[in-house]
Amino acid sequence: MNTAKHAFAGAKTLALQVEEFQELYPQLAADVTEYVSYIKSPIKRKARELSARLILGFIEEEESFQGLRDLLRNPKSAADPEVYKDQLRDAVQRSHRRLVESGLYSAGAALEHARKGIGVFRWLAEAKRGYPGLPRGVQLNTSPRPNRARTNEGTEPPFAPMSIEEIGSRLGETFLTDLTAYGGIRNARGTAKSLGFRYLMAFIEANPSNYSDTLLVALSGDPSRSCEAPVVRAVIDECEEFLRKSGAFVHTTLSSLMRQCGYLFEFLAELKGRTYPHYSRRYKKFGHVPTEGKTIADIDIPGVTDLIGAPRLRRSMDIVRDRAMEIVRLNVAFFNAMAPARDDRLLVGASNEKVKAFSAVADVLRAEVRSLQVTGVSQFSKLGVRTNRRAVDKAMTVLADPEAWRQMGLGDFISSDEIFSFQHIMQLVCAAIGATNEAVLAAKIVFATETGWNAQPIEDIPAEVFVFRLKDKAGIASASFVSVFKKRAGHHVQAFLEHSTLSGGRGTDALSTWEDAERDRQWHDFDQRHLLSYTSPAYEVIELMRPLMEPLTQLTSDEKTRSRFFKYLGWLTGVSTNQRSINSQFKHGVLGTKGLSLKLIRRSFLEFNMRVVGSVESLRSVADHSGTGVLLPYYLNSKEMRRELEQSTRFFQNAIQALIAAEVGGPLQVAMSAEDQEWFYNLAMVSGVGSACGFGVTMPMKNPPTLVFDPSDEQVRSLLALSMSLDAEEPTANPRRWRLVGIPLRGFVQAIEIKLKQAGAGRLLKRIRRELSDDIRARRTALPPLNLSGGY
Repeated sequence: MNTAKHAFAGAKTLALQVEEFQELYPQLAADVTEYVSYIKSPIKRKARELSARLILGFIEEEESFQGLRDLLRNPKSAADPEVYKDQLRDAVQRSHRRLVESGLYSAGAALEHARKGIGVFRWLAEAKRGYPGLPRGVQLNTSPRPNRARTNEGTEPPFAPMSIEEIGSRLGETFLTDLTAYGGIRNARGTAKSLGFRYLMAFIEANPSNYSDTLLVALSGDPSRSCEAPVVRAVIDECEEFLRKSGAFVHTTLSSLMRQCGYLFEFLAELKGRTYPHYSRRYKKFGHVPTEGKTIADIDIPGVTDLIGAPRLRRSMDIVRDRAMEIVRLNVAFFNAMAPARDDRLLVGASNEKVKAFSAVADVLRAEVRSLQVTGVSQFSKLGVRTNRRAVDKAMTVLADPEAWRQMGLGDFISSDEIFSFQHIMQLVCAAIGATNEAVLAAKIVFATETGWNAQPIEDIPAEVFVFRLKDKAGIASASFVSVFKKRAGHHVQAFLEHSTLSGGRGTDALSTWEDAERDRQWHDFDQRHLLSYTSPAYEVIELMRPLMEPLTQLTSDEKTRSRFFKYLGWLTGVSTNQRSINSQFKHGVLGTKGLSLKLIRRSFLEFNMRVVGSVESLRSVADHSGTGVLLPYYLNSKEMRRELEQSTRFFQNAIQALIAAEVGGPLQVAMSAEDQEWFYNLAMVSGVGSACGFGVTMPMKNPPTLVFDPSDEQVRSLLALSMSLDAEEPTANPRRWRLVGIPLRGFVQAIEIKLKQAGAGRLLKRIRRELSDDIRARRTALPPLNLSGGY
């Protein structure tokens, strides 16, 4: 049977054995022992020693490293260690390549061992005498991470970023030194700190202008030429606009690149003894454009290909929830079926094969539970405790045969493998003790589809799950909300907690206190609460998982883990709450659908409920947020929501156009109700576009109210400026402001333009639009600021 010890035996054969290490390299072994003694974790100490022995194992095999081998065996010899510096680097690189090609180590594990080995030998060279050093930047054959910005698929940037060497040749050694100093600052902004500036220099070379020439002269250190901050901003603006039109970069990447330029110029301006132009990164603001969100309807859930819109979303949620519930029930059924082995019950009247199989499981379970109680880890872990070793090893051999599990009546729970691996057996053993990672993750999926909670509040559900119980529902909440609830409950809190089910006056008091806590607003956005109906799948899954959670509380000494409801048992991790993503756990089937996550489920839940409650403000209570600023940009920005926004835009435009009644003389008159007239008036005044909309300083409110638009050149120019300003601000507008302000203004402007064209003023519109565009490009005029990108 391949236990954990045998599973790693093949990989360890590549390393120099411990006995040989101590015999052939006594001084090196002592020095490495001293090095690892500074590491607290015994597992990490062994890993560092193994990394060094892996490199030495390769050195022993290669005859070309004889001189290096002799030096490491006797570092106190008279040989010059610096002579072997290149040989040691070559040995490290080739040893890493051997680990990868052997297939016994993953690429990540091989890289980690190589890096740890490099750390050991560098410490030896610095702290001890006689060891060769390793030069900086030892190149290991890994998949390179390109130093380039994230681009749109299928679109290449119009030019490559200028190299650092070329920048130095253009701007001089002084600037290159300062640029290198900026890149070397710890915790400086961004990872590729100079990448944005390199793109800026490439743009300047491809598109020179008066602004760029002035900036280059100032950066080269000419004290006789001055450069003001507006010039720096103008060059950044021109580069940003050029790259945006190229379509090569996504918005967030482009903003990040230009923001890097701002940080660099600010750093240069603060250097003493330099004549760089003054600049602050605050001189240029970057509008935030949230990425388009997805819902569960946008991924390839099987069984929904013939549906679109809300029906597809609803059906996808149902399919995911039902499949997750199936997995939970399967794990619960397996846990219950293993009760005889777990409780060490005597099986009366059972066959010899069945008794033998249950006895084998019982032997392994007893030893596993014993190790978990004493050490918190599996008996097969390096830090675990082995109990009844001979019987357990014999039992593991029995359990490797799937027929043994079928004899126990568990044929529906196991795979069709001819023989079970050690890992497979341990997964079944953990499932017999309590909840596994698979069961807990499936339970969280069910809970999320029913409540829409975030992943963190689900993980933070306390071990005492329900705050109180009523006849038809129970209250469940995260820590801060429970604290507010208890504070408001006062002396009643003990009564709420002591009674299993509240009825009559106590039930009324509990609900009243719960509602008061909801209105309190002292709980945070990440604290959530819910009244779960006893018929809800979320309540059902918690009750199903409760028996699987209770044994795990006794198998861990970590108070944070004990205080949480959701925890799981893994043979590598012990009892833990740190879970992998859904796609990492489930590789096939519905839950293995690429892109499925708890965050996606929450977004889908909120979007679906948006259609139920009808407004963002009403959705606030459903989403358990104290404000609405998070909902629109992060949850309600999917394709379906955007499509509905476009429909809303057309509805407003058609409604406003329908209000245009007739022409009286030259001006246009729009007839509307007094409420609409006042609303449009206030909107125009607050936005600063009252004159462009035809409103005067004073507005007589007589019945029937009318809005008068005089089609003079000045008024038409103001109207077109308003239209251009809407075009400019729409991509970066706050979604809520755009709905409340942008859409009505857009509809109003289009209604007036259509009426002017119908009245024969099409040429007038074209002429004034062309003149206005020329003035804006020449910077003789500016568009009216609508400030639609702010939030409220």
